[in-house]
Amino acid sequence: MVGGSRNTILVSALLLSSAMAHAQEPTPLELGIAAADAADFERAYAALDEAEAMPLSRADRVRLHATRALVAFALGREDDARADLARLLVLGANDALSPSAPPPLREALEALRREGVRPPTVVADAQIERGVARIEARAEGGGDLVRGVRIWIRDDDWRAFDRVERPIEAGAELRWYAEALGPGELLLATEGNREQPNVLRIQVEEVLLRPDDGASNDDALIWGVVGGTAGAIAVGVGIALAIVLGGTTEGTQLSGPAVE
Repeated sequence: MVGGSRNTILVSALLLSSAMAHAQEPTPLELGIAAADAADFERAYAALDEAEAMPLSRADRVRLHATRALVAFALGREDDARADLARLLVLGANDALSPSAPPPLREALEALRREGVRPPTVVADAQIERGVARIEARAEGGGDLVRGVRIWIRDDDWRAFDRVERPIEAGAELRWYAEALGPGELLLATEGNREQPNVLRIQVEEVLLRPDDGASNDDALIWGVVGGTAGAIAVGVGIALAIVLGGTTEGTQLSGPAVE
């Protein structure tokens, strides 16, 4: 019985030791950086390529592209170095290069900045037409780091879609925001957010106007169509649409799968 307990403890210790050793294995990113430090640039580039396909935090992705830009430059791969420098600017990492980076590399980074390479912005078009809310969004800028745009809307809970098209009743409102996503669903830019979402609202506005002197003595029931600060007055009885956007970005139409 004592021997059985001893064997169990021994096996458990071996399993724990193996798990700890596995947990301490360097990642491809760490291997790539170490190889770059050792001036083994071919091995460094291969390891960093492997790391690029893995889910990384923003900080680790900045380390990846800053290191690979240096490695690519050392290998004479100037176009690849320039591509990684552009990705640094898209990530907002303007000062990620080491002060000891070669002057041509720093000059290339400044040239890209002057060309307007920058983090992406989310351009959204949100409107209500005949009682149907439609929201479309796209990323502007961001180069090859942008993997897609996701629109979140709030019902009982937040749900994500590529494109939104759904009925909305008078008096109801639809809360939404949009995100531009990078590799591994890294958040690159937003239009609104969960704490401060944009709002689409449809409401009935009843305005009773007195007629002009030359008009009939009967009062006219007027319904106003309101959008932002401008209003168009329509005679008769109708539904007024009031679109209230939390953001101020002008919209651009997109295509994509719709959800109802």
